[in-house]
Amino acid sequence: MIITKLIGGLGNQMFQYAAGKALACRHGVEVKVDLSELNKNAGDKYTQRAYELGIFASGIQVASDKERAPFAEGDGSRIKRELQRRLPFLFNTLNAVESGSAYHPAFARYPKNTYLQGFWQSETYFKEYEAEIRKDFRFRESVTDACKHLKQQVSGCNAVSLHVRRGDYVSNPAANQFHGLCSPEYYRDAVHYIGQSQKDTELFVFSDDIAWCREHLKFDRPTHFIETNTAYEDMYLMSQCNHHIIANSSFSWWGAWLNDKAGKIVVAPKQWFLDSSVNTSDIIPASWVKL
Repeated sequence: MIITKLIGGLGNQMFQYAAGKALACRHGVEVKVDLSELNKNAGDKYTQRAYELGIFASGIQVASDKERAPFAEGDGSRIKRELQRRLPFLFNTLNAVESGSAYHPAFARYPKNTYLQGFWQSETYFKEYEAEIRKDFRFRESVTDACKHLKQQVSGCNAVSLHVRRGDYVSNPAANQFHGLCSPEYYRDAVHYIGQSQKDTELFVFSDDIAWCREHLKFDRPTHFIETNTAYEDMYLMSQCNHHIIANSSFSWWGAWLNDKAGKIVVAPKQWFLDSSVNTSDIIPASWVKL
């Protein structure tokens, strides 16, 4: 069995599940998620999150305490942890802790009984099993029904989703210092880039701070500021657009990735984290444009 520990919001949880699902597909075993970290009190360490994968129709399974028990770290010795990191194929049961943000080639050699801890923010972890991932990330009908009117509006034009992430990137000092914010100039350059090859585009702006967007983002084309009841409705509507301008956010990353239209253009910020020393070379798929 593959168990993946969930931490963070919807986008992060999707990366964590996708990596676990791919590893489970490789070995022909089950994948389940561990909610123990989400159930803890985060304090000031990070933004408290809840389980959000229930929006999908696939029925993602949650691991029990009994199923998680074999993956306890045991003696927790430094030597054992280092061996597991460097030579995972030596172990029948592996507690795999991600190190850094770049893709880990050793991932493909993790055994069929693995407990994943990390963010795993790269399509490379699950690209081989893209069809299975897309099947598991089909939205429930209750999500799509709530968005019918907006979905018709998006489908009736050459729609470009534009996502602005603010929220805890502004209010939480630790998040602000680590992530940083995309500037209005980035969004203007991205709109211009897509406009060079796409005619009659209409912008659909999604954000956790729509009031800020209305005040600070002005474009020379039809612009719709979308206000839904839930964040996952935003992600669903993003995925229905033809093209995408994403923030440095796993949430809008998935909104763009879930769009399976051929010829889509996705523009992403070239600096994903404020700290440029962090290796983010594997986060943005090769076919997307970095500005």
